[in-house]
Parts: sequence; structure tokens; C-alpha cells
Amino acid sequence: MPTNYATPTNNLVNVSFWYLAIILLIILLGVFYYILVKTLKQGPKSKEVKMIKKYYLDRNLYVGVLKIFKEYYIILATSSSSEIIRKLEEEEVQEIMNEHPKFLETFSNILKKDKISRERKRKN
Repeated sequence: MPTNYATPTNNLVNVSFWYLAIILLIILLGVFYYILVKTLKQGPKSKEVKMIKKYYLDRNLYVGVLKIFKEYYIILATSSSSEIIRKLEEEEVQEIMNEHPKFLETFSNILKKDKISRERKRKN
């Protein structure tokens, strides 16, 4: 009775196939993970509430133009809280969107002046 032994070439092809299959599976899982994390990080989309623009002042601190329904607001947000600074008119939003470097300079100057005045009050 003859025995049917697999040739070394067949074993090599079989092992190579499984290594290739495992590598492709790992790559597909990595891509799926990347897409999932990116989607969850952005959160659910809403047409009624939308962050129009963000201007980072620090790593965890930014000023943003927020649209809620048909009204616009400037907000100051950190990683743990947010505060509405003031309501904007649509014309102001268009101006901010067109001239964002000017907006950043103006806002940072306001923050600096406010900080200096608070420090002066503390010293007195």
C-alpha cells in the first residue's frame, strides 16, 4: 500500500499561503480600527449644531464659532468645559471666516489685556 506524503514544495506553499492570509487579515483589521476610531472621535453628525471653525489658543483651549440652528456664537472651550462668549451676526461670521488671522490677533490681544488687568487688580 503506497503512502501519500506531501512534497516539501506543497508544504511550503501551504504555509506561505497561511502567513500571507494572516498578514492580510491583520492589515484589514488595522484599517478597520483606524476608520472606526476616526469616526467615533468626530462624534455623531448633527445639522442643527455644528462647529464652524476652531482657533486653538493652547493644546486644550480653543475659541470656536458654533452654529446652533440658525444662530452663531463664539465659545471658549477646554477639554472639560465650554462657555459662550457672545452671540454673532451672520455678517460677523462671514468676516471671521474670510479674515481668520485678523480674528486670532484681535482675540488674543483681548485675552492678553484682560489677563494684564486681572494681574494688576491682584497686586493692588
